[in-house]
Amino acid sequence: MTTQAKTNWSVVGMLVAWALTLGTFIWNTAVNQSTTTARLNTIEKELEDLDSRMDTAESFRIEIRSDLAEIKTDLIWIRRQLDQG
Repeated sequence: MTTQAKTNWSVVGMLVAWALTLGTFIWNTAVNQSTTTARLNTIEKELEDLDSRMDTAESFRIEIRSDLAEIKTDLIWIRRQLDQG
């Protein structure tokens, strides 16, 4: 083999190595992006679920507050009736 042929194969080998390195970098970036996107989608779903649960809890809290106000009103009325009687 001549020196020129060895040099050509060396250049081809280096180019293939660079192409593999670049391909690996692109592959790793794509996998990382995909993982990040999946995590963000999961977090967004969890936030929507939490928001829904917070709305339900707020509704329940308002209902309890209303019931307590009614009980307080009833107790005041009973006290007044007892004081008058």
